[in-house]
Amino acid sequence: MEIKNKKILITGGARRIGRFLAQKLAEDGADIILHYRSSKSDAEEVAQNIKKTGREVYLIKADLEDIRQVEGMAYRILDEIGGIDVLINNASIYYPTDFFKTRIEDLDRFYTVHVKAPFVLSRILGERMYRQKSGRIINIADYSGLRPYRNFTPYSVSKGAMLTLTRALAKELSPYVLVNAVLPGPIIPAEGIEDTEKPLEKTLLKKWGGEKEVYKAVKYLIETDFTTGAFIPVEGGRLIC
Repeated sequence: MEIKNKKILITGGARRIGRFLAQKLAEDGADIILHYRSSKSDAEEVAQNIKKTGREVYLIKADLEDIRQVEGMAYRILDEIGGIDVLINNASIYYPTDFFKTRIEDLDRFYTVHVKAPFVLSRILGERMYRQKSGRIINIADYSGLRPYRNFTPYSVSKGAMLTLTRALAKELSPYVLVNAVLPGPIIPAEGIEDTEKPLEKTLLKKWGGEKEVYKAVKYLIETDFTTGAFIPVEGGRLIC
């Protein structure tokens, strides 16, 4: 699939990796549907940058922890835009949880954002892609879905479920919609992190990858016509370290 003139929905597209993906894919010629929850000013700034490329941009607000809002967003996209060509489930929440103090509410939050919301969006928007006999769904997961780390169990469990969702959707939507996942590792430091070197100790490449590395993987997964149900690691060798 060529990126040019395609409509791409990016959840959590106002900041960090999502912001970079939105701007680079617009530069590649795509029209962007930019989802955000509360970062309105950031989303508007990204939209202005996209408009400078000459591409269309649509802003859409929704709280992914509220499934009714997720459904509303999906149907609004179908009604007002006519569907999409690529869905990038990028939105994420991330914070540590002591296993022995973890509340069921924490597990519910991670699962809703990382599994339920992508499931609903993929079902509603993926059906249109399937009928069109063309589409891509890309889940921005995490290497912790395969190799969990201490004090992030609810997060890691939900990302592991996202990987299972990826392969299940690849089967359900075949042969027309290709569904894959990207497994980022140390891409950019988490907000509020004080020691930016410590996360690199358990990687082979000993450096932060930068958002561009995720973009390269996403670009490949949009353009490929023969990869589905795959997990693309972008983690500096963390999985084998």
